Amino acid sequence: MTTAATTDNPSSPSSTPASSGFVTDLDLIAKHKRRRTVATLVMVGAVLALVVTGGIFVPEFLSPANLLSVLRAASITGVVAIGLTFVTISGNYFSLSVAQTAILSTVVYATAASAGGFLTGLLAVAAVCLIIGLIQGLVVGAGGNPIVVTLATGAVLLAIVLVVTGGKRVRLLPPDGDTLALFGQSSPLGIPVATWAFVLLAIVCHLLLKKTTLGRRTVLLGANKDTARSIGYNVRWIIAIVFLVASLTAGIAGVLTAAEFGVADASQFTSLDVDAIAAVLVGGTAIRGGQGSILQTTIGVVFIALLNNLLQILGLSTGIRLSLVGGAVVVAVLAYSLMKERSR
Repeated sequence: MTTAATTDNPSSPSSTPASSGFVTDLDLIAKHKRRRTVATLVMVGAVLALVVTGGIFVPEFLSPANLLSVLRAASITGVVAIGLTFVTISGNYFSLSVAQTAILSTVVYATAASAGGFLTGLLAVAAVCLIIGLIQGLVVGAGGNPIVVTLATGAVLLAIVLVVTGGKRVRLLPPDGDTLALFGQSSPLGIPVATWAFVLLAIVCHLLLKKTTLGRRTVLLGANKDTARSIGYNVRWIIAIVFLVASLTAGIAGVLTAAEFGVADASQFTSLDVDAIAAVLVGGTAIRGGQGSILQTTIGVVFIALLNNLLQILGLSTGIRLSLVGGAVVVAVLAYSLMKERSR
């Protein structure tokens, strides 16, 4: 009698049931690791090339004040991109409701924190994001198209914000003044608090993706959904959890923004979806799932933030900036696809 192995590590030769004909190829695993390493080195080189080019042709690009601005922008985009990495690696492309989730979170936080303080605001945002993430994840897990589901959810969330606020700004009032001072004025070691939050979240999510059962199952789900089902994984709940992670990270971005600037309105995060998705894809996470890492996304975030900042300094319009960012994504995806084909 043949006994099927059911370990959670997709990198293990026995992680898929031999009796079902699913055998992990160690050479293929090695190729995936080499491809990931090459993709990371390519992106590091792209970041360095952008820094050198920008520094030569636009002197103010590398000024301390401008680099601080880049850090702030990268932090908010990065927090959201980290959550989207889980969705993409799981094989569900990406969420198109993260910007609207962040907008709603700023409104919820500003309202709740003004009434009951920092902790009350955090709990209120966590509860709202929990509901938003689980609903989307369960619908997608039941067979819903992730693009359609999240696009519709984003429209509903934005409508809620506009109805609740009447299209006006919501200001963060006392007793949350201490939090405003923390995020708006404090910069430990000269680095914005939002950046520290981004780095901490990246470390936590890296460990979650690489060292936990949930992380390994998420990667396997994206690599081969049929294999995940045959092993007995609850695919619907894995999908629900990755969308929950994406929703919570969008909520964190909303809290960081509301606490730093003291206001919330529907015009915030106008390009957050595009920038976060671009960071994930440019970083090398496979759009069909199963491959990627938080480190790659982090490098992608830095690249997109630097590119956006350089284009803004050059005075290019929003439309042109979005087109160039989109072009960078297309080039990156094509390059990774060619790399994948050649390594086979």
